[in-house]
Amino acid sequence: MLQAVAEEQPLLVFVDDAQWLDRESLLALGAAARDLAGAPALCVITAAPQPSRPELDELRARLGRQLSGTTVKVGSLGEDAVRELAHLALPSYAGDQLDRLTRRVSADSAGIPLLVGALLSAVASGLELAAGSAAWPETNRTLNDTLPGELPDNVVAAIRINYRRLSPEAQGVLVVAAIAGGRIDGGELGRRAGVGGEALMGALDELEWQGWLTAESRGYAFVARIVRDVIERDMVTRGQRLRLSGE
Repeated sequence: MLQAVAEEQPLLVFVDDAQWLDRESLLALGAAARDLAGAPALCVITAAPQPSRPELDELRARLGRQLSGTTVKVGSLGEDAVRELAHLALPSYAGDQLDRLTRRVSADSAGIPLLVGALLSAVASGLELAAGSAAWPETNRTLNDTLPGELPDNVVAAIRINYRRLSPEAQGVLVVAAIAGGRIDGGELGRRAGVGGEALMGALDELEWQGWLTAESRGYAFVARIVRDVIERDMVTRGQRLRLSGE
């Protein structure tokens, strides 16, 4: 069908989150890319590195050899890029105001492009609603000032959906990390979540691979603070908070 459409007009095929497709769909996607190789068609496929899918690895291996195309790895935005986007979103900001905004957005988003855009949108819309308000964040409150606007619903929904895709063990560990707030030892995470041994190691690896938590010698913490805020606010019941706080 795709080939028939491409014979009549240029065709764009876009597949998002391809890592979640079943095996048959991934094989069909690879076959479609092969069949459309000589047609006026563009295939754009996005996928996270985890869970690993052999079918996607095989498709990547064919790029540049059997198929025309390339792989683009999207990384985190550096502070200079965040500053440039912040200036575009809030052109009235300059000097110290822009520096504070850049530091706060970088800290909360970990440079993840989707979250950078969402935070800047929330700040811009929030300040528009509060006419005459001071620049955000305020002096001496760079990392603590309350966000003046709400995150877009689609971003919050994406965080919730990806949370529900985690294994039950990883969900439990992530909830404990959200309640803890700061950096916490891996063993303590497992103790509070009731997950131990290989199950704990698997859950921590899953959360690292999928970009939820980062590990250092001092323990585990959320990669992006704003994601932690959404999990703690929307995915934790009052009972869980009382049981898992460790107090």
